[in-house]
Amino acid sequence: MRAVLLGVVLIPLNTLWVQSMELVWDSGQPTMLSLFFSAVFTLLVLALANLALRRWLPRWALAPGELLVVYIMVSLGSAIGGHDFLQVLVLMLPTGSYYATPENHWGDLFSGELSSPLLVNRHDAIRAFWEGGGGLYSWAGLSPWLRPTAIWAGFAVVLLATLMCLNLLVWRRWTEQEKLTYPLTEIPFQLTRPGFGLLGPDLLGNRLLWMGFGVAAALDVLNGLARLYPSVPSIKLTARDLSPYLQAYPWRAMGYVTVSAYPFAFGLAYLMPQEFLFASWFFYWLWKAQLVLGYVLGVERVGFPYVKEQTFGAYAGIAVFALWAGRGYFARLLGHLRQGSAPEDQARQALPYRITLGGVLIGAGLLVLFMTSALGASLPAALLYLGGYLLVSLAITRMRAEFGLPVHDFFTGPLSAMVNIGGSGILGRRNLGGLSLLWWLERAQRSHPMPHGIEGLHLGERRGLRPSGVVIALGIAMVVGTVAGIWSMLHLGHTYGFVTRSTDASYLGMEAFSRPASWLAYPVRPSLGRGAGLVAGACFTILLMLLRQRYVWWPFHPVGYAASSIWFIGLLWLPMFVAWLLKGLILRYGSHRLYRRLAPLFVGLVLGEFMVGGLWGLIGAIGRFPTYRFWAY
Repeated sequence: MRAVLLGVVLIPLNTLWVQSMELVWDSGQPTMLSLFFSAVFTLLVLALANLALRRWLPRWALAPGELLVVYIMVSLGSAIGGHDFLQVLVLMLPTGSYYATPENHWGDLFSGELSSPLLVNRHDAIRAFWEGGGGLYSWAGLSPWLRPTAIWAGFAVVLLATLMCLNLLVWRRWTEQEKLTYPLTEIPFQLTRPGFGLLGPDLLGNRLLWMGFGVAAALDVLNGLARLYPSVPSIKLTARDLSPYLQAYPWRAMGYVTVSAYPFAFGLAYLMPQEFLFASWFFYWLWKAQLVLGYVLGVERVGFPYVKEQTFGAYAGIAVFALWAGRGYFARLLGHLRQGSAPEDQARQALPYRITLGGVLIGAGLLVLFMTSALGASLPAALLYLGGYLLVSLAITRMRAEFGLPVHDFFTGPLSAMVNIGGSGILGRRNLGGLSLLWWLERAQRSHPMPHGIEGLHLGERRGLRPSGVVIALGIAMVVGTVAGIWSMLHLGHTYGFVTRSTDASYLGMEAFSRPASWLAYPVRPSLGRGAGLVAGACFTILLMLLRQRYVWWPFHPVGYAASSIWFIGLLWLPMFVAWLLKGLILRYGSHRLYRRLAPLFVGLVLGEFMVGGLWGLIGAIGRFPTYRFWAY
């Protein structure tokens, strides 16, 4: 209970810190990583404070399981209030009216939406949010926000509950039968060692860990001082754009190409499976080769190689294959439910399977009802949208559970796929305008909350916690995280204003209206090529999966194909390549024992950068000025 209460207290504080870094002071982007450095920073501080309590006030010290509960809640709460979830939602609510002009015709195109109770439409409240100046904590300032935020908060909680039930349906299959390892949970698990084990030779008592920690910390301290005092020399570790040097024919078709040396990226990559590292950097350059080929052949004008559609198909293929591979398990599960008997693993499950399956079906039904009644979407469009979103959600969760995918910036959501393939005319204005209000669900998926839920279940089980207790903690985190995410955005907007800040805030909110406005002004025609690209991506992914099952030596994992097509793997390909090469040499000419002995060195790189980078972000949030941002670009 005290761990849950501590999590409830820390979620709003952590959310306020995260949103301050990402949208106000531009001092860090924690929720653009799979492993949030803000949550790891919080856990490390708690673990170190807990050591002092265990020595001098042992009755007040937290048990390892309690520390994990706090981390699980803070991590999920941060995802809900993250860069590509509630941040975009709250920014969208007052955007349509604030940025409507005679030139963009938003007032005419979205007259129904702008006057809807789903959006804020009182001009004084809209100006106070975008331009700052206070006034939130009064009835006049708060009342225009109550109805829209309450409606969307209810929608978000239903969606989160549905995703959690979906997690519970696949959790036992993935954990016990497929033996997925959830690599991103290893560092939080090690930071919650029992008693003084945290100071033992495997972690904080290891010299190699402190060597890695010292290198990363020293680099970030130097770069942080250089950010504040330009006379201090710096060492650029973040992404360096090479595209100005690649303007000759045909290499300019590759677009944005970067090299980077993030210390934490070397550390995380060392802990990832070798096959995933190889597939990620290999397919990254294969995507670039496709762009060059399309440019040489002159077919890039029609969209070839249809990167977005191929990627959507790849994500869908990973989710469908995961469900197909477990078809026997799920068929037996349904058989038990029909007969009224308990499945074999029911005793180890967090909730009865009947409740879990009912939660998925009821949640999906409520979400479709909201899309059709409140958003005005047709039933087929709502079903297609929700089906596409759930497939992408399941794919992201699967990739993180299997390989610890470090980033997942998937920029092609279900509505974009429907428009690009079927055309905007077939959907119509009501579907385009209504479903575009769900832009916050599909924008980039970098802070997707679903994987944090299943990783929390896995962490709890490794520490011997009751699954039902972990689910209760996660459920509380969903509600508190939703309320905290909305409150924090409103507080920051009314305190500082977002239109006056040189951050992403303005266009994050505008995209929910600029996209459908563009589709309505310049209708998109149906594209057979884009549809073929989606099918090709799904088929190629499933083919790679089948080859991996048949041939153990097959090195081309489809997760690398799906994850490397967009942007953020482009920021990390060089550290992943170096880690793949280094691990290969160690395992070939050394041994697995040497690999394990060196692991603390790379864990130290992660902790050092997360700790000092988090401190810079905290200093910026408290001092109200921009500081060094070690991630993302």
